[in-house]
Amino acid sequence: MKSWNKTQIENHKIAGKKLALIKDEFHSHILSNVRMKKEITEKECVDFIKKSYKKHGLVNDHKKEFAIVAFGPNTKEVHHFISTTTTHHLKPNTLILLDIWARLDQQNAPYADATFMFYVGKKVPEKIQKTWEVLISARDSAIGYIKKEIKKGKFPRGLDIDRVTHDTIGKAGLGNGIKHTIGHSLGFDSPHGKLPGINWREYSPILPNVGYTIEPGIYLENFGMRSEIDFYIDDQKRCIITTPVQKDIEIIQ
Repeated sequence: MKSWNKTQIENHKIAGKKLALIKDEFHSHILSNVRMKKEITEKECVDFIKKSYKKHGLVNDHKKEFAIVAFGPNTKEVHHFISTTTTHHLKPNTLILLDIWARLDQQNAPYADATFMFYVGKKVPEKIQKTWEVLISARDSAIGYIKKEIKKGKFPRGLDIDRVTHDTIGKAGLGNGIKHTIGHSLGFDSPHGKLPGINWREYSPILPNVGYTIEPGIYLENFGMRSEIDFYIDDQKRCIITTPVQKDIEIIQ
């Protein structure tokens, strides 16, 4: 099991910063279309993301799927990939899920991988807001647990990190909405790395100087949501988060 070197870590951090810029550009793109009352589809948004990758010097090794953009009820799908013929139009008062993953266009460049939530409308509906609060509590509990264990001199196991998030969501009565594991290592030819991940089957501890995701999701009957951040443990045993930590669902109006 090999840790990343300093160049690889720096390349990952740069990719994470570029994903943050693309997220902001996506927000502005949706806002512009909403204000001009211009029709916009999930496919058009994915095409926008592909162009943004290129603009920022990023690549995505998937031959077909470059991002996940899901409108409204499509957010309840864990991986809502669209085909070239699929057309889902954006409507007012709609929840949006954006999942983007890419790496620098060079060798020794690991992926960055992040997911964000948006709402087109004046105010996030109460049920969506309450679900979001549970979700970010689960995400932050996982990071808090990792930091606590590292402070004790321990590298936590994947299954223990997974359990923390599941317990948080389960105590809120939303356990049936859990459809996937809590995270994974990051790779060089895919966002999903080959090193031990963060899931209920993983007895191995996370490794120092390797990128991982924390990405709890809750998927209900009419909508779903996910918050995904990247992190690694550095030589000083600090938990370094390398992508934006979303606190609130971003309002677009």
